[in-house]
Amino acid sequence: MTTRTQIVLLVFTTLTMLSILRLVRSGKLKAKYSLLWITLGVALLALAVLPNVADQVAEEVGVYYQPALFFVVGIGFLLLVVIHFSYELSRMENRVRTLTEETTLIRHELAALRESLDTPREIESTGDASRAPTVADLPTS
Repeated sequence: MTTRTQIVLLVFTTLTMLSILRLVRSGKLKAKYSLLWITLGVALLALAVLPNVADQVAEEVGVYYQPALFFVVGIGFLLLVVIHFSYELSRMENRVRTLTEETTLIRHELAALRESLDTPREIESTGDASRAPTVADLPTS
C-alpha cells in the first residue's frame, strides 16, 4: 500500500468515525448500531497504520491478490449488516403488531365506556337528577 493510499484511508477513517460519534451524540444513531460501524472504523484505521498486516493476512488466508481480500471481507461485513437489519425489521414488525392489537383493545374498551356513560341509569340515593354521570358510576366488571 502506498503512502498516499495510507493517508487517504487514515483521513477517510477518521472522518467517518467522527461522523458516527456525532450522530450518536445527537441521538440520530443508536449506540448499538454505532458499535458495528466503529468496529469497522477501527479495523480500517489499523490497516491504514499497519499496511503490512493486510498483506500478511492475505498471505495466511491464501489470497494472492490483496484487494480481493478487501472485497471478500467487505461483502462478508455487508452480509452481516443485512442479516442484522433483517432481524431488527422482524422484531419491529412484531412490536408494531402487538402495539396495534393493544391499541385496538383500548379503543374498544374506551368506546364501551363512552357508550355506558351515554345510557340512562338510575340516580344514586342522593336523588340529585342534575348530577352528570362520572367514572365512579360505571358498572364494575
